[in-house]
Amino acid sequence: MKKLILLCAFTFGLFQISLAQSFDVQIHGSGQPIVLIPGLASSGEVWDETVALLSSDFECHILTLPGFAGQSPIELKDGFLPQMKVEIGKYLTDLEQPAILMGHSLGGFLSLQLAHDFPDQVAKAIIVDSYPFYSAAMNPAATVDLMKPMAEQTRQMLSAMSMEDFEKQQTAGMPIMTTSLDRIPTAVKWSMQSDRNTFTEALYELMVTDYREALSTVKTPLLVLGAWYSGKDYGLTEESVKANFSRQYQLAENVQIEMAPTAHHFIMWDNPDWFIEKVSAFIR
Repeated sequence: MKKLILLCAFTFGLFQISLAQSFDVQIHGSGQPIVLIPGLASSGEVWDETVALLSSDFECHILTLPGFAGQSPIELKDGFLPQMKVEIGKYLTDLEQPAILMGHSLGGFLSLQLAHDFPDQVAKAIIVDSYPFYSAAMNPAATVDLMKPMAEQTRQMLSAMSMEDFEKQQTAGMPIMTTSLDRIPTAVKWSMQSDRNTFTEALYELMVTDYREALSTVKTPLLVLGAWYSGKDYGLTEESVKANFSRQYQLAENVQIEMAPTAHHFIMWDNPDWFIEKVSAFIR
């Protein structure tokens, strides 16, 4: 009998571990929950200013995903995005009422998947500079099969980089991501504190996952905030980038697309007043 009890306890303990939450959560404020999901290699601190303005009326749940910005990584044999969707979905289910999702970049992509798979738990979703098919933002003719070799090559290249070369690459590329130059050291630090395997796997999955068709069954109201300004020196215009967003989101039933005036990828940093104005109007 004692052996049976120990066996049950051991088995239950493993079950508990298997359901353990792998991401970090910080909670501020009270009211309807807003779950904020940062992007690739970012800390939840990317939302600090946003949370400061929203937490007086809402309960803000700020996530930092495993393997990013100093968080412990998870086993990746089942993929990164699929595991995050399941874990965050369970977190949403455990809340007392439907939540508003706010996701940046990779977090925006996850927010689309969560709105699709957990419609009763997601009241609205705010997608910050993210597409249902990342690769088609760069090449409208992209397909999953076409992108797999390129995505694998990118993964191998980034995995093989030394820490020094990776830091140089991240530092050199960050001005395309934000006009807020004082934020660049922080963003680079988060990248350097991120697990490289998690970084490359998550990027690979974003490059080879096309979620456009799935949007046809998403009923959740979506606010998509897009950035175009970093491409103005490469022939892109606000109109051309918005047209790309519109094409990618055309199957969504209830979507509003707004283009940030002068922001790069980190819209909440670069155009904070415009950002909070659009967010507030949408959620209130």
